[in-house]
Amino acid sequence: ARLIVATPEASVDYTAADLRGPVALLIGAEDRGVDEHWRQVAREDGLLVRIPMQGRVVDSLNASVTAGVLLFEAVRQRRRNARHP
Repeated sequence: ARLIVATPEASVDYTAADLRGPVALLIGAEDRGVDEHWRQVAREDGLLVRIPMQGRVVDSLNASVTAGVLLFEAVRQRRRNARHP
């Protein structure tokens, strides 16, 4: 499985990431984020993704909300792929 790490500093929007294959989603705590070790692993052999925030009033999401957004996107991509192989 390819490691997908959610972090606000990533340059790739989550909707641009290919989440159709085997992936492991890693989401850190709201206050600390994902440990640097795992961000480095994703840089080398996975992908860092971000969920863009409207404006800069909010800089992060609750971990469960982040997981829900990413899982919904993975399901959306897989459904679309199943209909249009």
